[in-house]
Amino acid sequence: MLVYGDRSELADPRSCLDRLGRDLAALSTQPPGLNRHSELVFALIEAGRLLQGVADADFRLVGADRRTPGTREISALLQALAAAVCRSWDSEFGGPLMLPDVPSPLGLPETVELRTPEGFAYYGLYPEAYIDAARRLRLSGPPRVIGIRSIGTSLGALAAAALGAPPPTTVRPIGDPADRRLAISADLAADLLSPRNAHFVIVDEGPGRSGSSFASVAIWLRARRVPLDRIAFLPSHAGDPGPQATPRHRQVWTGAQRVAADLGPALPRLLAAWAEDRIGPIEGPLIDISAGAWRKRVYPDESAWPAVIPGQERRKFLASVGGSTWLLKFAGLGVEGRRRLACARTLHAAGLVPEPRDLIHGFLIERWQSDRSPLAVGAKPMAAIARYLGVRARLLPAAEGSGADLAQLFALASRNCRLALGAEAASALDRWKARLSALEARVRRVATDNRLDRHEWLDLPGKPLLKADAVDHHAGHDLIGCQDIAWDVAGAAVEFDLDPPAAARLAAAVGRAAGRKVDPELCEFLTLAYLAFRMGQVKLAAESAGAWPGEMVRLDARAAGYAHRLERRLARAA
Repeated sequence: MLVYGDRSELADPRSCLDRLGRDLAALSTQPPGLNRHSELVFALIEAGRLLQGVADADFRLVGADRRTPGTREISALLQALAAAVCRSWDSEFGGPLMLPDVPSPLGLPETVELRTPEGFAYYGLYPEAYIDAARRLRLSGPPRVIGIRSIGTSLGALAAAALGAPPPTTVRPIGDPADRRLAISADLAADLLSPRNAHFVIVDEGPGRSGSSFASVAIWLRARRVPLDRIAFLPSHAGDPGPQATPRHRQVWTGAQRVAADLGPALPRLLAAWAEDRIGPIEGPLIDISAGAWRKRVYPDESAWPAVIPGQERRKFLASVGGSTWLLKFAGLGVEGRRRLACARTLHAAGLVPEPRDLIHGFLIERWQSDRSPLAVGAKPMAAIARYLGVRARLLPAAEGSGADLAQLFALASRNCRLALGAEAASALDRWKARLSALEARVRRVATDNRLDRHEWLDLPGKPLLKADAVDHHAGHDLIGCQDIAWDVAGAAVEFDLDPPAAARLAAAVGRAAGRKVDPELCEFLTLAYLAFRMGQVKLAAESAGAWPGEMVRLDARAAGYAHRLERRLARAA
């Protein structure tokens, strides 16, 4: 199934360095505390993204990882920032910063592609966890750190700083996702393998479904006679690689030393301490409502629970303060968290979402609506939903290129239909091929909501309907991104099971609120794409929900519902 997509942006590396210089100058004037630490971590993440972009651009040029004057100077900057983060973390955000000067390397490319580090943006991965994890390693020689790009650039620098090691080498494993391999220049290989008694520390997020990125580095080292007892992994979790891992990959994974970088049970305690400055003294421990546990506080019994994707739900906690309850939800470190706070404030000012209080080191604090109720069975509050979608579209325009184009959505729909429903059903989509270019010219992108499920709406007694979880799905770890408002119209029509006349009325009402007409032909195509996307998304989630058997049943039923409705629409169009 085609569901996921990487986020990236094109940038001038010199402009990135100039911006980092300004950020560090401003940071040097800030008083000690969590805010200063968060800004320091933001600088670390941005420097890591820049190193990733410059190294990847050179890799594309020569077909191998190597060191260049540009990567060497940016790596030194990143290492100095990592050392500053370590000092800030060790001193509980106090003490002097000792910030580095920003270099002006020669020979940088005109443009680089900066990738979004998924763990920092979506999955609650804290770089500070790698400081403690690195220090828990048992090393038998001088440490040499290898960071796997993308996110391993900054994580590797932190591990190296924590260990007192030289700046790490970064590598980009290539090839089949289930069987990655390395391409390293002879000069870099010779430098990396010196001294011969080094203990190699491989750093990345994951492991994922195959674990092949971690394994590819270990296999490269083993092929150069590095014994397995001098190879260590610093992953983001303690689990094994997923079902696509080969026996060879599992052998190196289980044979090497591993220390998981996870704040784990310390996170709620840390988060409570960070939040008290913003919301006041917290009564009792935080309540973890991640992985769908929030449903216990909303629905009378489990039989009414909607399906969720536990592994993709963001970390969430509830805090009680003086009779009020606050939701602390991971929104992203660095620029991602800032964007989501700004989005929440914009939507709240229009009366569309709950009150956001602040952002604390990646967690968005917003008011928890304790008096919320699930929408009544069969309820279809289309007037309120139309106002939400239309006003949102006016308030949150998006740049071109910030989401999948219609050709990509067509490819997604075709692939998912073929895999789930067969080639004959998928062929009914072919009539859209000739229309895609004309339709694309009519697309006007906005920061769409992208998640219009019935359980996402907050029904409050005597108050307007509010939308929950409204700030991040247009920037999530999937292919969709920002779309024309017709995408959300299609999504609402699907999730509320509207017949064609009701869907047309919703589109007209959204158009009036948005100040522009919703294109009916575009809406028709996007309805097919929406159904194919959600079908694929939920099917993949069901396949990975073995640890949650009850969730697997709910997800299977949800996927079957999307598939049935998609099949009916395709049959009518055939």
